[in-house]
Parts: sequence; C-alpha cells; structure tokens
Amino acid sequence: MHSTSLIRCLTAAVLTGAVLICGAVTAGMLSYAIGDKVALSGTAYATNTMYIFVTGPGLDPNGVNPGQMKSPVVSGDPSTFVQVDVINDSWSYIWNTAHQGFSLKEGTYTIYAVSQPVGKNALPAVYGTIDISLMRDGESLPAVGTITINTSPPGATVYVDSQFVGITPKSFEAATGTHTLRIECPGYQTILESLMVNGGETTAIEKILVPVATVTTTATVSPTTQATITTLPLVPAGTTTPSLSLSAGIGIPALAGAALLQQRSRKK
Repeated sequence: MHSTSLIRCLTAAVLTGAVLICGAVTAGMLSYAIGDKVALSGTAYATNTMYIFVTGPGLDPNGVNPGQMKSPVVSGDPSTFVQVDVINDSWSYIWNTAHQGFSLKEGTYTIYAVSQPVGKNALPAVYGTIDISLMRDGESLPAVGTITINTSPPGATVYVDSQFVGITPKSFEAATGTHTLRIECPGYQTILESLMVNGGETTAIEKILVPVATVTTTATVSPTTQATITTLPLVPAGTTTPSLSLSAGIGIPALAGAALLQQRSRKK
C-alpha cells in the first residue's frame, strides 16, 4: 500500500511573459514508481489556461494526453490536451501514472506545460517542462471497469463499440479506456456518445429516452357543390306555359307546381 507521501508536489514550470523560469526544478530528475500520483503545479501570467501533454517511452513523439495516454495531442485542437485553469496566476494538475489504458514502461517522461494547444513539434516561445523518472513496483491498474446503465423507459438495447451488450437495465464490465456507447429503442431517439471506463471503478449512467417526433397530416376536403338538372315534361303545342320562378334547393316542389298549372291550362 502506498502512503500519501507518494502524492508529491513539484513546480513544473514558472511562466512570466516570454521568460521561462525553471529554478524550482534544478535539483535533478524526480523519481516515482509506476502507479504513483504525481502532483504538478506552476505559475503562469497573461493566460487563463495551460495545456498539458507528456512524452516518453512508447508514446507518440509529439506528445500524448496524460489523462488518456493512448490519445496523441493534435496542435490546434484543445480537446486533445489536458486543460488546466489558471487561477490567481497559478495552476495545478495530478498525473495518475496508473490510470492508463496500458502499462507504462520504465524510463524518463517529460511533462510539458504550454500556454497554447500545440504539441512538441510546434512549441511556442512560452512553455515549461519537467522530467519524471518512472520505475516499476507501483500500483497496478485493473484491466476492466464496471458500467451500469439505466434508461427511462427501460428495455433499450445497449451497444459498446458496435457490439451488443444487453438490454437496460444492464450492468457489465468493459476494458479500461475510451469506448463508443450507443443506446437504441424503437420509437425513441438513438443516443450516441463517448464512454470512459476507469479500471477498478463503477460508472453509473442514467438516460431519459426522448421520443421520436411524429408529424400527423390531416386532409381537409372542401364540400362539393352538385348541380341537379331536372327535365320537365314536354308541353303540347298551343298550350300556354306560365313562367316559373325556381329557387335553389326546391326543385321537386317546383316540378309539382308546373304539372298542376299545365293541367289547369288544358281545362280552359
């Protein structure tokens, strides 16, 4: 078991304008066991954020994210770095050398504290470094972590890295590192996001499923006006037919009246 003395404080870099002061790290290389937590701190002026990356044995030569050491940093992309807020001209960060997706090798690692999100191949004028020697016999990192997923409503299908893992509610183990989580349920929007699995830890995920929006179209039919044509009986020659005044919608009574008038005309 490691004592709290293994969480050591050091000054990684002191930045003042364009002048780099590293007097606090002249005592030589600092040594830790793989698995220790190394507390880094520094001072920075005229910036609100420090960008941290590390180089070392088996790592990308341009630098990797010290929190996800399988992920190389990309110059110009702040999300690929560890970003540390500068408060009252000071910043701090704890590097957990055990919390990785693989076992670190013994050797010398260099921590970079940079005022801009750039890797080793594009360093600005202002940055600081410190070398850390890592040796074996540190705390080992569990290879898997536990994930529990609950959805409302339940019964959703869960996929990790496109592999089916079960139906919610679901608890399962996954390899340490970053994965892609997908949750699907008929009638609800699909959830797709990054899933970080920490070795030896349990992460609980609660999701409320959002119904898929449906559009209902109602057809409105306009009333149809029908025209009815009524043929009157032929009137014999020489018979006077009185004029008729017809009103819309009373066609049958009008016919009856016309027939009655014709009969009366014949009796005269």
